Amino acid sequence: MLLFNYFKNSLPAIVLMLLISTTCFGQIGMKPYEGHWEGLLTQPQNFGIVVAVKKLTLGNYTLQLTSSGKSIYKNFKLSANNNFEVKLDNNLAVKGTIRDKEVRLFIRSVQWSYHMVLKAKAAGTNTGKWNILFVPDLKPEFYIDVENTDSTKYEAYIFLGDTRFSGFASGGLTLNADSVHFRDYRSGLKFNGKLFKDVITLQAEIAGLPITTVSLHRSVKEWDLAGKAPRLPFNGNMPVDMKDGLPVNSLKAAGFDESYLKLMVDSINANKITNTHSVLISRSGKLVYEQYFNGFDEGAVHDLRSASKSISSAIVGIAMDKGLLKDTAQKLLQFLPGQYKHAADGDKRKQAISIGSLLTMSSGLDAIDFGIDRKSAASEDEYQNSANWLKTVVEAPMINYPGTHANYSSANPYLLGVIADTVVKQPLDLFIDQNLFEPLGISNYIVFDDPLNRPYFGGGMHLRPRDMLKFGLLYANGGKWKNQQLISKNWVDASFKKYLVLENHNEKNEYGFLWWHYHYNVNGKIINTVEARGAGGQYIFIVPEYQLVVVITSGNFRNRRVWQPEKIMENYILKAVAAR
Repeated sequence: MLLFNYFKNSLPAIVLMLLISTTCFGQIGMKPYEGHWEGLLTQPQNFGIVVAVKKLTLGNYTLQLTSSGKSIYKNFKLSANNNFEVKLDNNLAVKGTIRDKEVRLFIRSVQWSYHMVLKAKAAGTNTGKWNILFVPDLKPEFYIDVENTDSTKYEAYIFLGDTRFSGFASGGLTLNADSVHFRDYRSGLKFNGKLFKDVITLQAEIAGLPITTVSLHRSVKEWDLAGKAPRLPFNGNMPVDMKDGLPVNSLKAAGFDESYLKLMVDSINANKITNTHSVLISRSGKLVYEQYFNGFDEGAVHDLRSASKSISSAIVGIAMDKGLLKDTAQKLLQFLPGQYKHAADGDKRKQAISIGSLLTMSSGLDAIDFGIDRKSAASEDEYQNSANWLKTVVEAPMINYPGTHANYSSANPYLLGVIADTVVKQPLDLFIDQNLFEPLGISNYIVFDDPLNRPYFGGGMHLRPRDMLKFGLLYANGGKWKNQQLISKNWVDASFKKYLVLENHNEKNEYGFLWWHYHYNVNGKIINTVEARGAGGQYIFIVPEYQLVVVITSGNFRNRRVWQPEKIMENYILKAVAAR
């Protein structure tokens, strides 16, 4: 028997919570294994799996995945629009589009869809590397904490030493004498283990491909899960032009007083500003400052959490621009699958829920995520831990008439994702890629899926900070990127309007179409901003007055310092501009 809890605001590496009868272990029992265990992954580089697509004959291809010298193959045919979909096992599927010189694809592994671009390496063959745990140079430290072995259940938590990975969440554990088996429900990795007197061994695999092994021994000292990344001094050099669509400029030419940014870096290194992972600043469309901290770098994707709600807003806008949606007055009810329409029977308030009210967090549903002294029926914790997310949300009672009161709730953008999936006739993730990310030159990213394998519009997408900056610049420039209008200016303008105040937030922020409004006091002057925000401190700031777009990523998930990027903006970045 297994009990799984989704720790949304946990440390990045928390993995699993298990409820198991100790009699399953026969004479071994779990009491001898209580406490901390650690080891080193033997081949952490093998979490980067080589993916290849090879043309066989006209319209016929083969997909190959290779790890540790072993490969699996699957033949497939192209559809009329050059799309394809291949199922490798119950948890692993690949879909994408084949072009003349590249293959753009998604590898969906349980709850994550990893986007990749395979480049031509030989005649008829395109290859790339799938980094299951996000980073190519994964650190080998691996930890397990076994607890609560005196009762009829026990708890086991697994951690990685590499904080750049946002964390496992495993379940499905089975036991047979001294053997243990479980899988990670996000990445699809399977772990097979053995319990010995003084050692626990695990082997990781996916779709039958071996990845790596680890032998765990009892820890003799306290863990250092914060990592040992070197403290880097302030780097005010012009950012590297990576030819990825971001032009660069110097801080001096952009009118910055570097002394404030030096103070910022000093505070990060002194841990006065905690767990900051990246700070990127652009002015007048050019990247002028880029620095990474605590072991992060420009290649690592970062969990945006709810900051990707603003990307969800963009997808709704693109669907509107293409005529797939008529306007924001359209009602949710017309897009719901038939088996859920009964939820609005006799309820005029629920029948009045519109796309616009979902975009402004004002649907009126009892779906408040925080800030109230009771449990909301369709808060994110409630519906994500239910058997049927959509049923839980649409059957929640109404507490306000739509459009009259705004309360921050992930259920609202989640329903927008259901609507988008209904009107977009191709797979929604391919639509997002082709109409937003591909034109922005974004290829390395991860989409968090809901249980029905739809992109989850409530948050959790992973992007590189540079690509977060591109998205911010797109909106700062009225929806235009390199002379191409990706999103209509009308939609951007509508998104940035102030509609209602978020009543469940302490600061009572005004809110747009899944964009936050805020203001900062800099030397007595009020500076207004529009922001995408995510738990832990993931921010995209747009500052029209100074032509700034700023990205800050962080790891403040459990220390109540989610607001820290706001202080970085007010105390350092905006002062660096205002001083000149």
